[in-house]
Amino acid sequence: MSQNQYLRAIGDLKGENFVIPSYQRGYRWTSKEVKALLQDIWDFTQMENQPDFYCLQPIVVKKNREKYNVIDGQQRLTTIFLMIKFLQNRDYFTIDYQSRLKSAEFLKNIQHSNADKDKNIDFYHFDKAYSYIKGFFENDNTDKNNFEKILIDKCKVLWYEIAEKENENEVFIRLNIGKIPLVEAENIKALFLSKNDELDSEDLKERAELWYKSEIEARENRDFRYCVLNKIDEKNIEQKSIKDDILRIDVYLKAIVPYSKEEYYLFDYFYKSYRDGTLNDRWEELEKSINTLSGFAGGKANSKIDREIFHYLGFLILSGKNIDSLYREWKNNTNKELFAKKLLEIIQEKISKIKNIEELHYKNDKEKIKDILLLFNLEYLICDEGSNEYFKFNRFVLEQWSLEHIYAQNSKGIKESIESKNNDDIIKWLEQVLLHIDENDALLKQEIEQSKEKESLKRSCLIRLMKVLKIMKLYIEFKISHCLIRNLIVKLAIKFLVENAKKYKNLANKIN
Repeated sequence: MSQNQYLRAIGDLKGENFVIPSYQRGYRWTSKEVKALLQDIWDFTQMENQPDFYCLQPIVVKKNREKYNVIDGQQRLTTIFLMIKFLQNRDYFTIDYQSRLKSAEFLKNIQHSNADKDKNIDFYHFDKAYSYIKGFFENDNTDKNNFEKILIDKCKVLWYEIAEKENENEVFIRLNIGKIPLVEAENIKALFLSKNDELDSEDLKERAELWYKSEIEARENRDFRYCVLNKIDEKNIEQKSIKDDILRIDVYLKAIVPYSKEEYYLFDYFYKSYRDGTLNDRWEELEKSINTLSGFAGGKANSKIDREIFHYLGFLILSGKNIDSLYREWKNNTNKELFAKKLLEIIQEKISKIKNIEELHYKNDKEKIKDILLLFNLEYLICDEGSNEYFKFNRFVLEQWSLEHIYAQNSKGIKESIESKNNDDIIKWLEQVLLHIDENDALLKQEIEQSKEKESLKRSCLIRLMKVLKIMKLYIEFKISHCLIRNLIVKLAIKFLVENAKKYKNLANKIN
């Protein structure tokens, strides 16, 4: 990387105009990173034998007429902008965005934009960072004037200005290779937004807009689409949400690349196309992937075939199938009826491997029981022709841990209650279950109160429960699957599949 490299004081940045290129991600620093930068500068202000200056991490830029394109250091530069914005109530320098124009407007009016903070992921992080900075300086022990003077006069960034002939996208990629895998999609984005002889600025703008739009849509409604198309690792879930650093668009990239366990296999695939001059072909494939899969996972179409594809696709992804193999099936069967049929065949093959239904046990067969009950949930929704409801895979994935403590009852206790016909205990238990169901159906309570016989109570209540539990139903069934009524629930689920769907007849031979 040929460059003009030197130290540049923050004060020297006054009046400069910075642009965040479209290949860059948005602002994503959390209070942790903002606090670290504030604290480092604050500690420097308190030093008795203070050095001549405090050196900040690098800012890598490329001059573009009267502006600088920021290749690396966006997060730090934006945070410094926010600090000075609070301290001086003005824009010390400007930050614009190639593909996110509203972000620049929000940043400029950050003091008055709180009402809009939840409308955009950039807005949210801007607001969080600004609020933390505000809280830091409102501390009585913080000398704002001294901090401001030190920040402007004595804090310097390592300034790297790359040569005009260098390709900034390639520099960005080289700088990011070796960082955490979560930025792999960002490196691929930089490849797609590199200028070449076949693309003009309008083409690049359209690509940037589609990338941004697809990322936002995949995140909508708490990752509704993304959770249909991608199996979420538990380590990537924080407080009932997927980590923000996970780029949702990666699922569309994965769909068009043969899966590999090799690290950076996605980037390697697209980088090879970049070198071979075939990257435009890959972009066309990506566009098709986005249009097709976002449509399948949108949960908006009302036809039975669309509902089947949505639910079968989500089931197979949850059960461990890779999106690239399923997307290949679509390309081989570009007809919805044939595709749904193929997905069902894959499910049938998976379910047919379950042996000895009667002997399934919670401790040893969690995944098998989970598959049967989840499939029951999905087929129940598909067969309910009067409903356009779609299973909420996002809630299933993100919230299942939250009910762990609810079902800590001793299984022996509920077993004894059933055997002794102690309806009060059973009713109390069922009512506790109902407290954690979205649709608290008063008819169920009436059914419970009217049921007197043990078998009647079990069957009528459980069947009714299965109708109203919706997204929470699987939790309940899964949590009580180690109790006396485990077999009854599994049998009822299989009975429904066999009688209503007529797709899983092989299961009927495995139960009495």
